[in-house]
Amino acid sequence: MRRALAALLFTGMLAACGAPGPKEIYYSMATAAEFGDLDQFLAGFTKESQQIVKAQLSLSEAYGLPADNPLTMLVFPAVESVEETPEGKAILTLTRGSVRKRIIMSKIEDVGWRIDAKELADFWASEKKK
Repeated sequence: MRRALAALLFTGMLAACGAPGPKEIYYSMATAAEFGDLDQFLAGFTKESQQIVKAQLSLSEAYGLPADNPLTMLVFPAVESVEETPEGKAILTLTRGSVRKRIIMSKIEDVGWRIDAKELADFWASEKKK
């Protein structure tokens, strides 16, 4: 109960400060994941991506594949940098100790910043080629 209340308070504080940016949306997602609030974690994804992420969560847990779990892949304690583009994209560099990972978010009209699963997969594939 206290965890849910803390996540709700954190999300409320973000909303009170105006439209949250990609960093705030990411921290809201990560905080929700840490507190076990799957619905709030999924809210950081596009509607089309939410079912895919939910299915991947179930499959990774059922088959014991922690490396393929979206929580393991996406929840990092710190956002090192955010690069916003004029096209409505944001590249976030996340860190966990010495581990760094970059993700991409899109600004969706009337919704705000969200992660699209396909766009993220394509982004990661292009990152590997570099």
